[in-house]
Amino acid sequence: MRVWPEMRGLAVAFTLLAALTVSAAEPVNVQAARRAFNDAYRQGDWRHAIEIGLDLVQLVPHSVEQYNLACVFALAGDAPSALQWLERAAANGFYHLSQLEDDHDLDIVRDLAGYARIRDHVAKNLQRHRAKKLRDAASTPPLTVVPKDEGSDGPRPLIIALHGNGGLATDYPAVWGPVAEEIGAILAVPSGAQRVGEGRGWGDVEQADAIVLLTIEYIKERFEVDWERVVLTGFSQGGLMAMAVASRHPETFVGVIQMAGGYIPRVDAQPDADDGHLRYYFMVESRDRVADRVRRAASDFEAAGYEVDLRVLAGTGHSFPRATKNELLRALRFVLDE
Repeated sequence: MRVWPEMRGLAVAFTLLAALTVSAAEPVNVQAARRAFNDAYRQGDWRHAIEIGLDLVQLVPHSVEQYNLACVFALAGDAPSALQWLERAAANGFYHLSQLEDDHDLDIVRDLAGYARIRDHVAKNLQRHRAKKLRDAASTPPLTVVPKDEGSDGPRPLIIALHGNGGLATDYPAVWGPVAEEIGAILAVPSGAQRVGEGRGWGDVEQADAIVLLTIEYIKERFEVDWERVVLTGFSQGGLMAMAVASRHPETFVGVIQMAGGYIPRVDAQPDADDGHLRYYFMVESRDRVADRVRRAASDFEAAGYEVDLRVLAGTGHSFPRATKNELLRALRFVLDE
C-alpha cells in the first residue's frame, strides 16, 4: 500500500505502521527502534537493520514489522529467512497485497517455492479485511440532510458527497447543506471505511464503490428521489474516488463534481461517452499541488466527448473555495444542466 507514491519498498510499510500507531503512550524504546530501523534501511545497512528488526518483532509483534524484517533479509541476500518472515507476516494478518506484489525489495523470493502460497494468503487476508470494513460501513448509515420543505411534491435530486482523506461526514452539512437546500436536493454523506487519524479515508476504489452503492440503496428505501438527477461529488481523495466510481456506473449519475481530487488515468478511466448525459465539473485552486493533474483530467474528459467545465480559482492551497456556496451552486447547476 503506497502512502506516498514517491516512496518505495519497505520504507512505505514502515511509514504505514507509524501512521497506524495512534497511542501516545507507546514505549519510547519502540519509537527509537523504529527510527533506527528506518535509518539503517535508508543507509543500506542491512545487517544493522536486521538486528534492530529482530528486536522490534519481539517488542511489537505486528504483521507490518514482520513484513519489514522480511524485506531487509531479502535485501541482505538471505532469501530463506525473508520467506520465513514473510510467511509469519501473512499468518499474522498482513493484507497489503499491492505492496507485496510491487515491492522490489522482495524480488529475490518471488521464484522460491512457497511464495505463491504466501501471496494467496495475503490476498485472502485482504478479502477478509475489506469485508469487515464494508460490514462496518454498512452498519453506519450515511449522514442525510433533507430540505426543510418536506411537504413539497415530487422526487428530489440527490447529492452524494465524499469527504477527503482524514475527513468526517459531519463536516459536510455545513458545506453542502445550504446548496442542497437551495435546489431542494437530498444530501447524503457516507463515511469512508478506513480510520485515518481522527477521521476516515476511502482505502481503495473497491471500498468506495461499494459504499456509494450502499448509500444509494439506503436512500432508495427511505426517500423519493429523481434518479435522473443524481450527482456524485468529492473533495481531495473523495474527488478522486467520485471520478473512479462514476466511471464504473456512468448510467447512475448525471454529473460529477471533482474538487481538488487529482487524477490517476488508469483509475479514473473515462467511460464511453455514448449518450453524453454525464457531465463533469472540475474545481481546484491555482496553487493547489494537484492543480496540473486536475487540468489534465478536464482536458482528457473533454477530449473523450463529455460536457466539461474547469474552474481554477485564485487560491493558495488544498481547500474548499472561499465563496463556497456560490461556487458549489455554479458547479451543481452545470452538472444538472440548469
